[in-house]
Amino acid sequence: MVKGIILAFLAFAVFAWGDAVVKAIGHDLDPFEVTFFGYLIPLLLSPVFMKPGDKLTDIVRWKSPWLMALRVFFISVTTPLSVMAFTSLPFAEAFALLFLMPSLVTVLSVLVLKETVRWRRGLAVCAAFIGVLVIVRPGFREIMPGHVIAIAGALCAAGGVITGRMIGTSETRYTLIGSVFLGTTVIAGILMIPGFTWPTSTQWWLLLAFAATALVAQALFVVATTYAPADRLGATQYSQILWALMIGALFFDEWPDTIALFGIVIVVGAGLFIFSRERTLKKTPSPATPSAPPEQMGTVSSQSEG
Repeated sequence: MVKGIILAFLAFAVFAWGDAVVKAIGHDLDPFEVTFFGYLIPLLLSPVFMKPGDKLTDIVRWKSPWLMALRVFFISVTTPLSVMAFTSLPFAEAFALLFLMPSLVTVLSVLVLKETVRWRRGLAVCAAFIGVLVIVRPGFREIMPGHVIAIAGALCAAGGVITGRMIGTSETRYTLIGSVFLGTTVIAGILMIPGFTWPTSTQWWLLLAFAATALVAQALFVVATTYAPADRLGATQYSQILWALMIGALFFDEWPDTIALFGIVIVVGAGLFIFSRERTLKKTPSPATPSAPPEQMGTVSSQSEG
């Protein structure tokens, strides 16, 4: 169990550094182009996640085709939205807004899955939305497009989690991971065409670094789930906000003010509370295999069953 938790922390650290690479690329490349190249290499290497008996065609052979298509779409759209959020907002602020996802999962679980949410989780959801208002402070400062984009990314990530719960245990690990790499590459590849520009040598190195973090982080999480159930590792993703604060301050000269930090604490605290309550109430089903992929919160990460 301890080894699994340590590996999960490492996985989410790599996810956070991958998002930092995206921010370093900035506005120099189209976000869909960044997403395309960031997922193309992991797609080509995705067979490393295959188990004995898996076939390459399993990446598109789905037992629940409509639900899988929705899941792939939601998660695939989350990535370019996250890229845009990270390149237009302070690093930690973008992460905090994306961490609204567990609260949105709770809301969607009531609307879509007809789950009963008790008052404690309901209060945590309200607290998360208050935290977002504290961070964004509408009426006191300009609301940037990045704020709306980050919240949209959180909503799409939540949609991916809900469809994943509806799929249940019917799909294999390779299908769940590979289909997201494939869907993201295809969707981003089509949408990048209007704004495509050939990367410079420096940008190529950054894109390769981004792709490497996508694959390495996913692999670390897969290995982590061989030592501990994936639903017990979800809370480790919140360590990303600490990495975001450190990376933003040291490398991008971004120092959140006291009010923004207070809002970040509220959003992250609410998400952690929701996670712990769902664990207690056994609301979160275990993945199909011990190494089911995370629904991450970032460009290479959008993960948490909330």
